[in-house]
Amino acid sequence: MFERIYIENYKCLVDFALHLDDTTLLLGANGTGKTAVLDVVYGLRKLLTGEAKVADPVAFPASSLTRWQTHRHQQFRLRIRVVDESFTYALRVEHEEGGSKSRITRERLLGQDRTVLFDCKMGEVQLYRDDGSTGPAFLTDWHESALARVVEHPTNTRLTSFLKAIRRTVVCTIRPDRLRTESTREDPILDRAATNFVDWYRHAIQENPRRALPHVDALRPVLDGFNDLQVRQAGLDSRALMLRFSADDEKTYRLRFSEIADGQRALVVLYGLVHLSRGAGGIVLFLDEPDNYVALPEIQPWLLELVELCEETPSQAVICSHHPELIDYFGIARGRVLRRNASGAVTPHSLDPPPAGSRHKLSELVARGWDN
Repeated sequence: MFERIYIENYKCLVDFALHLDDTTLLLGANGTGKTAVLDVVYGLRKLLTGEAKVADPVAFPASSLTRWQTHRHQQFRLRIRVVDESFTYALRVEHEEGGSKSRITRERLLGQDRTVLFDCKMGEVQLYRDDGSTGPAFLTDWHESALARVVEHPTNTRLTSFLKAIRRTVVCTIRPDRLRTESTREDPILDRAATNFVDWYRHAIQENPRRALPHVDALRPVLDGFNDLQVRQAGLDSRALMLRFSADDEKTYRLRFSEIADGQRALVVLYGLVHLSRGAGGIVLFLDEPDNYVALPEIQPWLLELVELCEETPSQAVICSHHPELIDYFGIARGRVLRRNASGAVTPHSLDPPPAGSRHKLSELVARGWDN
């Protein structure tokens, strides 16, 4: 799981350090950097899976520099626990004046005992074996992550366990109106808006078809009249996600994924993230306002399933939300409120519980601005 994130000189995040639990709720007014935190995690994942170069819009272009800072470098550090080992990953990015060139000047991975597992300085890579001894050295393109290019080998199992954990990380803001119904391929990585959910779903059930059963079972009490869902042939090279429903006269009918309501599509994705992740080695979820499009009575059952996932499997959930159900459920023990100080920088704070004898729930205090 992600234990700590450090960010320097990215949008409104300056010398910013955030500690995370197995479930964490991020709160704060608009413009306090909640989504920026998720942008950083998404950018790091895109780099470390080899899907992006450092200056790409989805990673760390010069436009992401903090406007009131004068220096031109950004720093990011992650502390991630994988099974019994805690890794520290560090990345330094420099941008030339005018934003014409951006490059990675330092990339490093340390193991639990501070053993160096990987070190890259100005495009010169030095690999180390699991026991800390020196391995191969090579030159690389400093516009992309050199760590993402390391091939799995029996001598670097610690390094590759870190990379596998990064690849099991999902950063998502569900946009139901952008979800595609048809799929032409399987995709192991869900994109930022979940538009390729059907591709991701196909990959998940192809690896283990039994994962689809608990997903369907969870949706039956949530979607009125729902029976099951299937990926069916839609063209020569495409498949479509179809849902089967029962009418009052017990007749059944099918709807394409695009034909159900936005909230129903959001629920299919939310329950899919929970149930299709079981048995896959765990998952780390960074979700931005997952309660959007979902009715008030619908969020609590999904929330309980999410908590069960994090308690029973090596999984983690970090959620940005203003929803009262989530604030009251997570807020006191697992809530982090982000606030901007006079300089414009953002700092995280713990939430205090309501005063003894208070008649207000924590969500009501937050809504009134009394949580300071």
